[in-house]
Amino acid sequence: MQLTCSNCGARYAVDPVAIGPTGRTVQCVRCSHRWFQKPDAPPPPDTPPEAQPAPAAPAVPDVVIRPSTPGAGLPALTTPPPKRKTNWGTLIAYAIVLIVLLGGAGYAYRDQIKARLPASWRAILHLDTARAAPDAPRMARAHVGLDMATTKIDLIDGRYVVLGELINTGTAPGSTQRLKVVFRAGEQVLAERAMPLIEGPIQPGARRSFSLPLDEPPSGATNIVPTVD
Repeated sequence: MQLTCSNCGARYAVDPVAIGPTGRTVQCVRCSHRWFQKPDAPPPPDTPPEAQPAPAAPAVPDVVIRPSTPGAGLPALTTPPPKRKTNWGTLIAYAIVLIVLLGGAGYAYRDQIKARLPASWRAILHLDTARAAPDAPRMARAHVGLDMATTKIDLIDGRYVVLGELINTGTAPGSTQRLKVVFRAGEQVLAERAMPLIEGPIQPGARRSFSLPLDEPPSGATNIVPTVD
């Protein structure tokens, strides 16, 4: 049978045995309202079955009420068991810890693992040449950039001009192709511009000054970030 709290409207599915043939006092779990519940009256015996209205589909109860132990004042109330959730965060954390431990163990015992591998496997994995790689000569590379300590933007004859120095911190001669400028208002990027800046070759450790006119910055720009490539 179905019970509905007249105070808050909570619905309960109750075994008629818990109410008994004479009725009993029940209490709402949600709002603690009490009332005397009578048992459902059986249908009149002279009413033909086809004349009786079709029972409505039972509503899903908020709480399931089962019969209490003999002598208890109120029916025993139990809520439907919650669905068990998988804690993916904990599983991922365990997996990461396991991978780190396996990686650390492999690195610590790498010599023993290498000695047990067949020669064909060592050749495939390049284990015999791995240690020789750090001693190989490095390829000479150029690294030309702006010396921000000496680079500035000045207003000359009513026009903005980028005045700066290029420095090659690499190990080979290098050149530049263009100057890129980013206009910002705090953290917001307002505009980006690229202008030709062909300088070079610049020897390793050498510097070269340059001067490049700049168009009017966009309205609201508070700082300008130049780079070269």
